[in-house]
Amino acid sequence: MNILCIDTAFQTANLVLHTSSKNTMKKIEGRHSETTLLEIEKMLIENNLSPQDIDVICVNVGPGSFTGIRVGIALVKGFSVVNKKLKFIKVNSMELIAKEFNSKNDFYTILNALGGRYFVAKFVNGEMVENPNLKSEIPDGETVGAISENLENVKYKIDISCNSFYNLCKEKIETEKFCSSCELIPMYLRLSQAEENLQGVKIENLSQKFINDVYEISKKEFGSSSWSLKMFEEELIRPDRFSYCITDNGNVVSFINVLVCEGEQGKEYNVLNVASKEKRKGYATQLLELVKDKAKKQGIKNVWLEVDDKNTPALCLYQKLGFKKIAVRKKYYKNGDDALILRYEI
Repeated sequence: MNILCIDTAFQTANLVLHTSSKNTMKKIEGRHSETTLLEIEKMLIENNLSPQDIDVICVNVGPGSFTGIRVGIALVKGFSVVNKKLKFIKVNSMELIAKEFNSKNDFYTILNALGGRYFVAKFVNGEMVENPNLKSEIPDGETVGAISENLENVKYKIDISCNSFYNLCKEKIETEKFCSSCELIPMYLRLSQAEENLQGVKIENLSQKFINDVYEISKKEFGSSSWSLKMFEEELIRPDRFSYCITDNGNVVSFINVLVCEGEQGKEYNVLNVASKEKRKGYATQLLELVKDKAKKQGIKNVWLEVDDKNTPALCLYQKLGFKKIAVRKKYYKNGDDALILRYEI
């Protein structure tokens, strides 16, 4: 079996060509778009092979360098055009770091996502238990990353070898974890820097790509009372809910979750969550005004929300926006504080 492995997600590319007689391994520096195809061509020539002779091709789909990931996947798609019998294996950067680290303990793999953000994946007993996601902080615990990432707060820094890359690919081949070429989708996890720079501040419908940012804001705002990541994800698919977020250059800075429910005067809105990464920016006001405008257009008579009676800044904001106190729920919160029930009548 002839196997070609392509990893262009990092600063240094890892290329492996396995044949029945030997393994040819190369680490390539420089621009992946200029060097990778040339080196693969050399490897094939050295082994008297053509693209049609490759049986399985493995590729790292990310996260990592946006350009590098695109180069790797584009090369694989090119091979698929001329080789119809080709089988495909995809790996991700976090699996590759963990393979090189080779530990059965619990740890996190970390990659620099730029802008004070990090790609993070959790491993338990050496197995990945959470898909890679975007976070604003490096988690507590054992952490490992690539040397090339230059992350000061990561405990272990490793150099990813061609051998580890090949062994990870071989394990997936042996367990027949093949995929179609259509499933070779870049694992970006965030917008590119250029796309973020073009975006500026805007209000968007909350979608899956923003969920991790929303969850981090919620934890900071509500602590132990915060919803879980799964609860936020479920909000996206429930027909009786809608959610908005404000993004600044692609980063979530504020969000709101709203329940559509039945009341005495027909359908009503109940604001379940509203929180912002930074205070006194007007983000919550924008989102609440948007919900009020939507209510007017939909013929909704009442918009409800609740607030901790000790949260004076929030209470002042809601009253300024026309919400009035209707009732009190005694000792509603985990800390024993009362909840004030507020209503905005349209």
